[in-house]
Amino acid sequence: MSFAAEATSTLQTLGMRGPAGVLELLVHAAVAAIAVAAAWGLWIGNPGAPTMAEVAMGLCAAASVQSLYWTRLPHDVTPGDRLPLAILAIAHATGWILYLRKSRRVRSLLPYD
Repeated sequence: MSFAAEATSTLQTLGMRGPAGVLELLVHAAVAAIAVAAAWGLWIGNPGAPTMAEVAMGLCAAASVQSLYWTRLPHDVTPGDRLPLAILAIAHATGWILYLRKSRRVRSLLPYD
């Protein structure tokens, strides 16, 4: 959902943001696609989905931190809020990765566990 909001607010001004803005938007689209694929894999019980979900959470955290400190896309973040938001994004991803590793329901998807 955040990528959809980012894309709709950026597409009209993408020409003035240059190649770096286009590249950033494409990377965020790829991260969103990986996250959706991982969620779908978990939903249908694919054995490779927990690993893909861990990768997706790491990529989402990296994209969030990147968009806080270096971005060509519009973001309204006050400078004093960047570090706490970055820590929160990393902690959120870490919490979900720990859940994916410890959950019985998720482990039941793994063929060798």
